[in-house]
Amino acid sequence: MVKKTKEDLEDVSLLKFALVSQLKRTYESSDADVLLFAGADGRIYASYIPDSIGPKIFELTNLISHNLLHVSQQLAMGLKQSVIEYDFGTVIFSSVGRGALLISLFAGKADLSDDMHKIQVAREVIQHIFEQRPMTADQLSNYSEEVASELRILAKIVFNEMYTQSSEYKKNMEILADIKEKITGVMGRGEVEPTLAMAFNEIASSPKWMTEDLWPLLVEMIIRDQIRPLHGDYVADVCEAEWIPDIKHKLESFV
Repeated sequence: MVKKTKEDLEDVSLLKFALVSQLKRTYESSDADVLLFAGADGRIYASYIPDSIGPKIFELTNLISHNLLHVSQQLAMGLKQSVIEYDFGTVIFSSVGRGALLISLFAGKADLSDDMHKIQVAREVIQHIFEQRPMTADQLSNYSEEVASELRILAKIVFNEMYTQSSEYKKNMEILADIKEKITGVMGRGEVEPTLAMAFNEIASSPKWMTEDLWPLLVEMIIRDQIRPLHGDYVADVCEAEWIPDIKHKLESFV
């Protein structure tokens, strides 16, 4: 039995996040009411279901289980796509590699001409993700520009999600919160955002991309350009003597 590691769990979590993100993007760009990525055995790997769905969707969802075995058998024989229309909606089963499929549910009557193309793009993107292929230029060159562009967008979304879970990002958010408190104590809460916006603009950076060298520089700039002119040398000197060593200490001690 192979023991699961923390890295394995993180990889699975990011894979699930990438799949759900793509389903959500397809939902937002098409008329689909619910999108599911499932195995041929009926297991749901990922889904995007809006907060409020009508009763017809529940009827369609119930019908999926009755058709899944039949569709799975057809998939094994090389089926690429199956469109099943009911009085109260439509279900599109799209093959995603071996043993998996994208299920798109539409409540009521819908013109599927545009949606079919969007679902095809989503199918190719999801297959790329699910098979965990690399995002190299060579790999992307095998796709249409639309699919390649969607994969690039998704890669950026996943990267941002990974970064917000990193210790570097968490450290920057803690330092930012501390600096906001310091500014509030001297200038008042209403001046915090304008003060920070001006300072970040000056150093051409943003909170999540700050480095250990930039944070003290930012604080020095705030004291020099905004606190000293408005509150005088005494207040500015006190801030300089207390804030900068404190920020440096927090940066060094952050775990």
